[in-house]
Amino acid sequence: MKSMAEYLATPEQAAAMALSLLQGQGGVRIAAVWRQLGEAWQLLAAIGATDALPSAETLAGGGRLEAGCEAMPLRAGEQLLGWLVWRGDAGPALNEAAALLCAHLLCARLGAEQAASRAANDALLDISQLAEECGTIDQVLPCLHRQMMRLMDASNFYIALYDDEAQVIHFPFYVDQRDPAPPASDAVFPLAGQAPSLTAWLIRGGKPVVLSRERLLEVCQQEGLSRQGLLPASWMGAPLLNAGGHVIGAVVLQLYENQTQLTSAEQQLFLFAARHVGFVLERVLHRSQLERQVWLRTSELEGANARLRAEVAERQRAERFQGALFSIAELSNTSLSLEAFLGGLHRLLAEMVPARNCLVALYDQLEDRISFPYCADEYAPPLQPHRPGKGFIEQVLHSGRPLLIDPYSQQNRQSEASADLPRPKSWLGVPLYCGTDLLGVLAVQSYDEDVSYNFRDQEVLEFVANHIGAALTRVKALESLQAAYAELEQRVRERTSELDAVNAQLEFDSLHDPLTKLPNRSYFSKTLRRAWDAYIHGSGERFAVLFIDLDRFKLVNDTLGHLAGDHLLFEAGARIRTCLRHYDFLARLGGDEFAVLMFGMDGGGDCERIAQRIVNEFDRPVILAGREVFSTASVGVVLADLEHYHKADDLLRDADHAMYCTKQQGRQGYTLFNHELRINQADQLALESELRRALEEEGQLQPYFQPFIDGHSGELVGFEALARWQHPLRGLISPGLFLPIAEESGLITRLDRYILNAACAQMGLWRAQGRVGPEVALHINLSSAHFHDPELAGWIGERIRHYGLPPAMLHLEITESALIDQPEIAATVMHALHELGVRLALDDFGTGYSALSYLHRFRFDVLKIDQSFVFDLDRQQESVAIVRAILALAKALDLDVVAEGVETAAQLAMLKEMGCGKLQGFYFAAPAPAQGMDWERLARFRREFQHGA
Repeated sequence: MKSMAEYLATPEQAAAMALSLLQGQGGVRIAAVWRQLGEAWQLLAAIGATDALPSAETLAGGGRLEAGCEAMPLRAGEQLLGWLVWRGDAGPALNEAAALLCAHLLCARLGAEQAASRAANDALLDISQLAEECGTIDQVLPCLHRQMMRLMDASNFYIALYDDEAQVIHFPFYVDQRDPAPPASDAVFPLAGQAPSLTAWLIRGGKPVVLSRERLLEVCQQEGLSRQGLLPASWMGAPLLNAGGHVIGAVVLQLYENQTQLTSAEQQLFLFAARHVGFVLERVLHRSQLERQVWLRTSELEGANARLRAEVAERQRAERFQGALFSIAELSNTSLSLEAFLGGLHRLLAEMVPARNCLVALYDQLEDRISFPYCADEYAPPLQPHRPGKGFIEQVLHSGRPLLIDPYSQQNRQSEASADLPRPKSWLGVPLYCGTDLLGVLAVQSYDEDVSYNFRDQEVLEFVANHIGAALTRVKALESLQAAYAELEQRVRERTSELDAVNAQLEFDSLHDPLTKLPNRSYFSKTLRRAWDAYIHGSGERFAVLFIDLDRFKLVNDTLGHLAGDHLLFEAGARIRTCLRHYDFLARLGGDEFAVLMFGMDGGGDCERIAQRIVNEFDRPVILAGREVFSTASVGVVLADLEHYHKADDLLRDADHAMYCTKQQGRQGYTLFNHELRINQADQLALESELRRALEEEGQLQPYFQPFIDGHSGELVGFEALARWQHPLRGLISPGLFLPIAEESGLITRLDRYILNAACAQMGLWRAQGRVGPEVALHINLSSAHFHDPELAGWIGERIRHYGLPPAMLHLEITESALIDQPEIAATVMHALHELGVRLALDDFGTGYSALSYLHRFRFDVLKIDQSFVFDLDRQQESVAIVRAILALAKALDLDVVAEGVETAAQLAMLKEMGCGKLQGFYFAAPAPAQGMDWERLARFRREFQHGA
């Protein structure tokens, strides 16, 4: 089928039209249009002497253009279709001509690919049908070769077949234009030997291979393979597999230097076609095997018939017997019922022996009864089943051998006969066998004195008995098969029922949380999208999304264990459910996060009432491990709004943001997402993006230094490096604004490393200038995120060595959150830092849990008293007591102490009186950049302390 572009013009015509357009509207003197066809290039049209233009191969290889020559690649997306090359001024029609060429070349390529795909499909279909169309393997193989030639260049092609029993291979089809001595089709070669062939190696490996000439030589040398004939440029082979996955042969394609090498797509097509070839050959070989077995069986029967004809003196009798025997054989292969089959045998038997009276008796060993599925007698009525007695049938069953009773035998005279029925003059019975099992008796009898059975009749009857035994076997096998089918169908029904139950459970598990049995995130997302689609199309009501997070859940989980945490989550889900209406949709998103879809929400009032009800529900304690535990809830609420939302996921995002706003406001409450939060959210996203750029540049982020003063001598003993951001447009941005953004976005580790590197560089510079001595320390804050990084100590050690600083000079300030989040990893990282020589300070001591176990478990060198206690020293005695206790604890543990937030002379005096070792605060100096450090003011404090002493 042609495209519209091909109906309008061929690619050659389109190329000529484009060049005419360029020549007519511009100054093009020489031009050519090339089209890519696989690995080759075709010149579609040209004007002028194209020898002055570079070839398409040169352009595709990235060759440089000569002066005055220009070229434009013709593409469709990233796909190269061809080249337009010219000399002269192309004029304004260049883009129009290029677009025309691209459209025609793309249509031509797509049409060629579609035609190739259709041809491949037709060829593969024809290959699959060869097993039905061709009778023998010799007829199939040339047809297979012709079909392979339709798919690719298969002029050098052969098929090898593998005999698993004989462990040999032969080549029934071998076509090679260059091989002077191809193997004969009837020649066989051992699969294994001292120097097996490459084909034998392929069959033993059982996997397809593609070998270049160099790789082929290498494989032959490595595997000790013999190589006969000419060496091809490329050798590709694939094993032929039957339906059971067993190798039955191989198909090989050889390419020489004068042939185009196959592309990767043609190689894949060859491997795919090899599978079809394997299936076709398996069916043909199987059919040939069956035909050979039939032929052998027919030969045996013909031999028996020949021997029978030789024994029978009368030709006419032999022919009649032979025809009857064939009829019996054909009858035994039919699917008639047992009664119809036996009736047909009786009619055929009557043509060979006097058998007007015939019966078939079957013996059931389990019930010890003889039954008569077929009985034809001139005088006697149909026989009824009975137990074995002393008759002729019982004698045959007992002996398992034929029994012939003639009119003059003693047995005939002694046999019992009914007074109403005549005595048979002659009786012949043969046993019916199924393998070695005795099934019953086939018997004929005659009331005519002129008829006397002989051993020839016995042979005929034994032959018929064999067919009856085979028919009985077939009937039993059919009954067993039907019983097996019935049992299999019952098992299939039971298995299907079980699978339905399992699938239903799997579907439920895939959409529900295993702990709370509530819908999971995936189920919630699908329900949210359906509700949103219904809402925007007007078929659904307005709804709201609640995002619920349990406060302090991690503390409960880490303190009381995961079992208690699971119980808390289950109880939380149950409590939230009691606050909702029956048609609201509750789900657990993961961790300690829940979400609710509330339908029929026209305004924020109903949402806020339900949100407050959920918050109030958590005022009651939860009993966990015998303890009363309080876990509050932070809730974020958002209403569906067509003005501000375009997709359902944005609602969940804003509900999550509103929940975090609740946490920032003190937790245990709810926040209704509004326009102001939306603006703040956008501003935070912009600020995060600008922070990322600031980390890539120099100058925006810089450390500000706040000095430490010795509480006894007034000497300068250290600096704390604080991160500050001098934005080019916003000015100086508060750390309280950008540090939380850095924490949430994961940029905090990069920011800390940035400040640490800059502070160490500045400290090295001050040491080189003689500003500070070796006793002056550098304090730098580290986020808890660093304690998930086992490579932190290595990186800090490299920076210290780079700037020539003593490790003990660097003090890393750590908050309690770093120890709570990952205590084991934190202990490992802190040990590595201690081994490095870096000192560690516990920041904001007294404001968190202040667990003494931290001081016992983790090795700290410095405690920093939080400024909240220093601020109230001259106002509250409690603060004085706390500071004295911290100083006493530090002295007992041999820890240095730094008091933060010293702002007044009264605070200074009280801390000096308490014996605090190091002081920090605005009383001495505010944080300042390195160039703004007031060294004279710092020196004045030393003189003041000495004068005061």
